[in-house]
Amino acid sequence: MIIKRMAAGVLATIGLAAALVAAAPSATAAAKNGVCESNEFCLYYNSGNAGSLVDLVNSQRDYGTGAGCIEFVSTGSGKGQCVKNNTASVWNRTGGPVFVFYNTDFGGVYDKIPAGAKVDLNANVKNDNASQIVGDAELRFPLNVTQAHVKNQSPKWCWDSKVNCHHDYNAADIFVATGSAVVSPVNGTVKSVNVRSSGVGSTVTVKDSFGRLWYFAHMHHNPAPVVTTGQSVTKGQRIGTIGTSAHAVGTDPHLHLDMRVGVDSRVSCSGSGCAGYGFVNNQPLLRTAFLDRPAS
Repeated sequence: MIIKRMAAGVLATIGLAAALVAAAPSATAAAKNGVCESNEFCLYYNSGNAGSLVDLVNSQRDYGTGAGCIEFVSTGSGKGQCVKNNTASVWNRTGGPVFVFYNTDFGGVYDKIPAGAKVDLNANVKNDNASQIVGDAELRFPLNVTQAHVKNQSPKWCWDSKVNCHHDYNAADIFVATGSAVVSPVNGTVKSVNVRSSGVGSTVTVKDSFGRLWYFAHMHHNPAPVVTTGQSVTKGQRIGTIGTSAHAVGTDPHLHLDMRVGVDSRVSCSGSGCAGYGFVNNQPLLRTAFLDRPAS
């Protein structure tokens, strides 16, 4: 009887241990521990994935400077220095693309790092890196037109520039014919829809999963925008129609597009009054999207 009880106790203990093992969560990457693990994006101080590194898992609006910046943490050259404007090479173990940007808030020129790539950053951002998006940051061009259509307008959008050519602040004015379809450049949620025949015309804002709020203006009021507040939209889904109503009167028909990060509504400003509100240079991403459109 005693032997049977001992055997039962042993079996119960084994069963409990097995259950605990089965219930244990799978190991996950520990960010900023100085080891480049699966599901992480790792930044290195030197070229060739050498020197000190830091391992990250999320998008970063700003790597930061001074006290509180993201630092290289592993043993090696550069340990303790801020990664901002000091990163020479990267290893992408996230399983998807990662975009490294020249400016904070995901702006300016960039380098797209494919999944699995273990490379030096390109000349745009090598030792000039300020922010990153973990995921697909690319845009769909926000108008259903060909490259030739845009290039043949007069005046025309500066499609071949790496900086926004808006006359007052970081924004794009893309000249196209009246009636051209405006589409969402991102997957996101419609935050506002305003139908107007005056002021800046009809407007829509869409926020994507990276916190970027996209603002579309100078659209027609008749026909009105075809989306509603709170609606989910996908890249290429129609938003509205280019018109000549409101603010676009007196100039050729065009779409006004601007972007800010970390906000839910478009600030009430126009012209030079918008300069201090943190609008982002989205021209390089927009240009890439434009060159993906059919030539003619």
